[in-house]
Amino acid sequence: MTAAEMRKMMEGVVLYGTGKAAQLNGYSSGGKTGTAQKIDPATHLYSKTMHIASFAGFAPVNNPVIAVAVVLDSPKGAYYGAAVSAPVFAEVAQQVLEYLTVPHDINLRRPRAAKNIQLAEDDAHEQTADINALYAAANDLPSDDPLRMDAGQPAVATQSAAPGPSQTSAQPATTAANAIAYTAPGNAPKTTPPPTTATVLIAGAKSLRVPSLLGLPVRKVIEQAAAAGLDVEITGSGTVREQAPAPGTMVAPGTRIVVRCGR
Repeated sequence: MTAAEMRKMMEGVVLYGTGKAAQLNGYSSGGKTGTAQKIDPATHLYSKTMHIASFAGFAPVNNPVIAVAVVLDSPKGAYYGAAVSAPVFAEVAQQVLEYLTVPHDINLRRPRAAKNIQLAEDDAHEQTADINALYAAANDLPSDDPLRMDAGQPAVATQSAAPGPSQTSAQPATTAANAIAYTAPGNAPKTTPPPTTATVLIAGAKSLRVPSLLGLPVRKVIEQAAAAGLDVEITGSGTVREQAPAPGTMVAPGTRIVVRCGR
């Protein structure tokens, strides 16, 4: 009972107290910040400029899997544990829990930008354009590649040649491979020249639906893409924040999905 009470108190530090920067995405966490003055070796008194900043925490709260202690010796600039150690805990714990495939115990949320960083609207459009550009580059195939054709639509290749003496506009085109002998006036056997138009039909590939990979760790992304019959190109680390094309889009087999991960 004492341990359970302590867990709730330390969760309160993260939710409502000085450890808000230690909050995780999809996991509950608890911990305690710490800020201590170091002894100045010259004066043998507490230093006003040298500190130890710390945060010790664990996650998930009701069924802990990991414990992480972050201790920073003499950080420069900000020196409170809440400001410099708790964010490190959040970054490390989030990655480790995702790597261990620990089930989420709270709802996933969209990542929030830090309070001192404001993302301009132009920047947001630029990020979206970036991932779309990556997708376009990843699927930049030769013009005659069947994957460039619309799924379900046959690709038609044609070639032209001089008309033969025995062909008229009413006669159907044949392929060069199916050229046959015919008898011209004077009973002289000849071989038909290449037809006016040779048409080759390439059967359209069955289209696939792009799965939603948002919020998944890298390992799950690879597994789901492989199961769907699609390639995947991953940028960043952590969990998926953006993907192109959008979930539900119909694409040809072998299309490469681009995902951007973040923490």
